[in-house]
Formats: sequence, structure tokens, C-alpha cells
Amino acid sequence: MAHNHTHGSPYSRLIERLNNFPQGAPESKLLYDILKNLMTEKEAGLMAQLPIKPFDVHQAARIWKMSEAEAQKNLDELASRAILVDIEQEGSQVYAVPPPMAGFFEFSLMRVRHDIDQKTLSELFYQYITVEEDFMRDLVCGGDIQMGRIFPQEPQIPDEYALHVLDYERATNVIDTASHIGISMCYCRHKAMHMGTACDAPMDICMTFNTTAATLIKYGHARSVDAAECRDLLTQAYDHNLVQFGENVRKRVNFICNCCSCCCEALLAIKRFGVAQTICSNFISEIKQEECVGCGKCQKICPVNAIEMTEENGRKKARVVPERCIGCGVCIKHCHTGALHLLPRPNRMITPLDTTHKVVAMATERGKLQELIFDNKVLFSHRLLGGVLGAILKLPGMQRSLAQAQLKSRYLERLITRAAGD
Repeated sequence: MAHNHTHGSPYSRLIERLNNFPQGAPESKLLYDILKNLMTEKEAGLMAQLPIKPFDVHQAARIWKMSEAEAQKNLDELASRAILVDIEQEGSQVYAVPPPMAGFFEFSLMRVRHDIDQKTLSELFYQYITVEEDFMRDLVCGGDIQMGRIFPQEPQIPDEYALHVLDYERATNVIDTASHIGISMCYCRHKAMHMGTACDAPMDICMTFNTTAATLIKYGHARSVDAAECRDLLTQAYDHNLVQFGENVRKRVNFICNCCSCCCEALLAIKRFGVAQTICSNFISEIKQEECVGCGKCQKICPVNAIEMTEENGRKKARVVPERCIGCGVCIKHCHTGALHLLPRPNRMITPLDTTHKVVAMATERGKLQELIFDNKVLFSHRLLGGVLGAILKLPGMQRSLAQAQLKSRYLERLITRAAGD
């Protein structure tokens, strides 16, 4: 719900800026209060002027109409609080505005801080994300391409299906190939702690990788660990029945959360909005009815209520509801008769190549491709995305139509139609 007294303010302009991203933030009095807790009015005004694409200090100084020394001071201050992320790119320092989630919402609670009121923030996040619902509904119901996906628990995958697991589907491969690994507090359980509702799952187990980990480690928001320690933490997550929910890309995954069903906003959203089939892994649980003894342990442990108990000839049996199953594998080790198995899904999920590809795919589904293109021509300035769009325009008619249908963008439809007529 919009509030008139905020219209035209720096916070209002920042909200408009954030909503140019496919992962936006619906306007609400609660959102204004969140932003006011995270940054000053002056900082919000500066953030509202920044481009969608990564930028350097020279561009920031020009946009803000100030000296580079003053711009650098502002950028460093915002980056130190994880409101901006700074990235080493081809030997130069560039900055980017992260989305609210996965982004600066989580970053604010990924360590204990005394420069902000984390209890008040936790209450605001709960009201904005869980009670009002618009934020999470827009985030997870906007299309088939989501910000995150489930990683199957590798120990639960039968040996005969090991070849079906591609490298990008393995959390262990993400760990072993990362340039940087950072461990932080779980945002969801930290928030729940301030609300008095946290469970006893491990707190310091949130994993970030590559460029995101590098910037969080640099400013003390994450602890640097090696691959061996991160693998140990992954095993600890398995032992506590936590679900691995990570960035929905094939290359250079930036985060894997280890989620509990009671605190995790992603798992709560899957149950609330029925979006399991856009977030699930490429595996699904199956129960061999002849081996099921109806103990109900799998039903109790399932993090998304995907298992139901039925009665057959006077005997209880467990049944997987396919459209609810996320293919996490948490239930498998709790079946002591061996009735439960993980099987490959008949149709594999489409996973974007990298973060940029994911953002463009999400933008096309959510009708925001125009913002990406017209924000300083970001789309055409990026070699990969320019190549993707160029390849689509060169496809034969039928294949071009299929690609266009997959991207689901009215703007792209007009662009392709215009190019085909030239």
C-alpha cells in the first residue's frame, strides 16, 4: 500500500529504482521503514540514481555530480554495510546494487551488528515478507524462471542415477570450484531469533561463493573458509535435515542457503503459493508401495508437506504428491524400509547459464526487459546478452517463435517481428 507522505522522497525514488529489477519490492509503508533503518535519506537519494548494470567510481561521480574522491567515499561506505556490492572485474573495481532478495535484505542480518536495530528490522521483514505477502508472491509467482532452485542431497541419490546429476546440480561441485567461500549467519533463523521463534538448526551455516563471498568477506559480513570446511558444514546441514536452496544458475553460483521448514522464507513460500515445480531439483521422491509400512516418518520430516498418508486395505501407506515435491531428498534417509527413492524427473528444469542470463530471463517473463535494455543500454553493452539476442534474431521462423515463447516478452516479440521484416 502506497502512502502519500512518501511520494517524491529519496526513498520513494529508490523503490522505483529497485523495481526496475525483475526481483522488485512492492511499495509499502513497511518497505519505507525498512529502507530508513538501513540507510539515510541522502544515501537513498544516491542509490536511486545508480544504473542497473555494474558501474565504477568514474560513472558514479558523473551521475552524482561530485568529485571522484567524494564518490569513492560514498561507495565505500555503502559497500561496507553490504548495501552495495563491490566486485573485482578485469583488474578494476566495479560496484552493483544488489536486489532486495537474495541481496541487501539478507546481508543486513548475516552477522550481529550494532550500527542498525536488527530486532526492529526483523519485525519489519516479518511483517513485509510474511504478513503482507505481496513481496514473496511477486518474487516466486512471477514466472517459471526463479532466483533459486533446490539442490538434491547427493548422499540420497542412488548410484544408478549418479550420471543423471550434472555438475551444476551438485552442491559439492559449487564448493569445490568457487573462487571464494564465505560463511555467515542464516538470515532467516537470525530474524526468527529476534522474533522469539527460532528453531535449533545451526545458525552459522549460510554459504556464499565467488564474487558475493569476496565482497562479504572483505567487509566482515562473512567468514572465509576453504572447501574442506564448507563440505563439513554441508554434511552438518544434511544431518539437521536442512534443504539446500541455491542460486538458479549453472555457472558461478553465488549462494546456497541451508533451509529449515519453519524459518526459511523460500520454503514457506513454496508451501504457501504452491510453486514447487518452478523451484524444485531435477529429482523427485517416489515410494514403493509394497515396501511402505506406513510409519509416517517421511510425512513428518518433509519440509514442504509433499507426502500424505493414505489407507489401503486397512493399512496406512505414504504417498508423494508430485506437484508439491521439490526433490530435496530430506525424506529418504528417514525411510528405514527402503521404500523411498529419489528418481530423475521426466522433464528437466531449465537452468540459466549465469546470473546475467538469469536476470534477463526473469525480466522477460515479468515484462521488465525494457528496463534492462533502456538502462544505459545495459543489454546491448553486455557481450553475452547481445550474443543471445542476436542469436535469437537469426533463428529460422519456427525456432525463433519457440525461443520467443520461452522468453515470454511482448517487447522482444515486437523486436523480433520488426527484425524479421527488415
